[in-house]
This record gives sequence, C-alpha cells and structure tokens, in this order.
Amino acid sequence: MNQMDDSLKPLKILEALSNNGEQGMSITNIASETNLSKSTIHRLVKALLEAGYIIRHDSSKTYKLGYRILHITSGLIDNLEIKEVARPYLQQLNEESNETIHLVQLEDLYGVYIDKIDTPETIGLLSRMGKRIMLHSTAAGKVLLAHMSQEAREKVYEEVGLPQRTKSTFSSKMDLEEELTYIKNNGYALDRMENKDGIYCIAGPIFNQDGSVLNSFSISGPSFRFTKEDAENLSLKVIETSKLLSKDLVSF
Repeated sequence: MNQMDDSLKPLKILEALSNNGEQGMSITNIASETNLSKSTIHRLVKALLEAGYIIRHDSSKTYKLGYRILHITSGLIDNLEIKEVARPYLQQLNEESNETIHLVQLEDLYGVYIDKIDTPETIGLLSRMGKRIMLHSTAAGKVLLAHMSQEAREKVYEEVGLPQRTKSTFSSKMDLEEELTYIKNNGYALDRMENKDGIYCIAGPIFNQDGSVLNSFSISGPSFRFTKEDAENLSLKVIETSKLLSKDLVSF
C-alpha cells in the first residue's frame, strides 16, 4: 500500500498545479494542497523539472505545468477525436455490411483496436478494444504499413518480423512489399484469411491533415459470408468511406 501511495505522489503535485492554472504554486502552496512534506515535494519537483513535466519561474519561485504534459494529453485528445468523427461512418458500414467493424490506431510496431461495432449476425468475431494486432497479417495493419515510410517499415520487419499466422500469411518481404504498393495505389487492403483461418477483412486508411495515416478501419467477418461480389462491393464502400471520413477529420 505504501508503495502505491509513493507512486501517486507525483500525480498529486501535477493535479495541484493543474488546478491552479496560470497562477503557479510555491513549495509551501503545494505542500498545503497535497498534504505532502516539503522534503518530499522538493525531491519530486526536481525529478518532474528534469523530465519537463513542470517548469519553474525563478523570479517568483513558483511552479507550473510544463509542455511535456501536452504530449500526454494530446494523445488522448487525438484518440477521442478520431473515435468521435469516425463513429457515424463505421456505424453506416456496419449497417450496410452486417459485419464487425473495427477502428485501429498505430501504436509503435502494432495496431490497436480503439473502437468496435459488432455484427448483428449470430456468428461474429471474438475481438476486444485495446487488443494489439500484427501489421503484416491483417487488412487494417497492412493499410498502416503501406502508408509508413520505408524506414519505419524496416523497423517493423526487423523487430517484429513476419510471423506465419496462417498458410496465407505473407512470409516474404518482397511479396509483402508488392502487396503494400497495391494497397497504397488502390485505397484498400484485403485480409484473405492471412491472420486467422476462416476470417476475411477489408480495410481502408484514414488520412490526417498532413497526409499521414495513423488510423485505419476494417470490415471483418467469416469468409463464407464474403463472396467475390460482396468483397468487390464492400471494397468500393471502404474506398468511399475512407475519402469522406478523412475529409471530415481534417475539417473537424
């Protein structure tokens, strides 16, 4: 319990500074608001200063939140923003396809599900928000890979590799690179049971204002529900959704 209390002490200081906005706080003020000893505050403030989470005004000997905090909060804001903008489009895809829809975000060397709309069908997918997915073996992941720089892709190849998920998974870097070129040129990606046997997916990119792609979305379901005609029609819907959603996100 004491260990947990110690780990929360820096957060108490940050919360106190946040509550005081532009005024700044002295060590005495922080001690009064947090009920921490001045010796503890001096030690923690030094660490927070060095990390850039707070700044010190020498003239008034007061402390305020630093710009490093923005780096943390901006990630949360971006996450909430993309989900808010994307939801209506994903809902429409769900209604038109009757399949599971995922919203994926690039995090380090993997994709992560940040939103999901389940299929109304009896047979669906066992997936959950927060789950990490491979980039090379999923449609949503290949979209993200296709829009990375070559340097960033090489890092994925070196550190994650191309694990064989099914007999259909791309295990050749050369073949995968050809696939990624096709995806980038045509605006959508397919997962033909490459990540899990019996599961078919179609995915598209979401472009940011600077043209980068940090998010993708996918339609997923059992392969027996994806005829060739269905796949072609849904691919067109994915391309159109990608254009509309990206345009909406930029103007949000």
